[in-house]
Amino acid sequence: MADLKLDITINKPKVSKFTVGGKTLAEVLKNLDKRDEWGLYDATQNAQSGAKTDGDGNIVSVTMVLNPVIELPAWSGYSSATKPQKASWDAMFKALQAHENKHHDIQVACLEDLKKALKAAKSLDKDSLKDLIEKAQDAAQKRQDAYDKSSGHGAKEGVELDLDA
Repeated sequence: MADLKLDITINKPKVSKFTVGGKTLAEVLKNLDKRDEWGLYDATQNAQSGAKTDGDGNIVSVTMVLNPVIELPAWSGYSSATKPQKASWDAMFKALQAHENKHHDIQVACLEDLKKALKAAKSLDKDSLKDLIEKAQDAAQKRQDAYDKSSGHGAKEGVELDLDA
């Protein structure tokens, strides 16, 4: 649709931290493993969207703002850890942060795909807009899941702790 106005953006992720306890890396690992994931990327929180229609019910503009969040661990015992323990934590943390940032890159690419699909639509009413958005969300989730599977949720990218440190 040539005259469809799109205002679709994804903001830089807001990073928050959760505390993980443990005096040793083995204790930290045990506590991290109690969670579903050591880190989290979520682009569904605080999302805003809207659309405007003309008199015939055709969509003339779509507005969408994604405000993703990344959750990363903060080790409460870091300050009293040994230099090798800190190095192990720092390496894991850097790899985890890169992993979660890759999830953001995937989300950005999926949003670009949605924009292309909206622009390519021959006609767009409320139902077809809803359908395109749901398909885009499903496709994005599949890409995110595939990335987690291929990377072992980051383990194959260095998201691990060296317990010998």
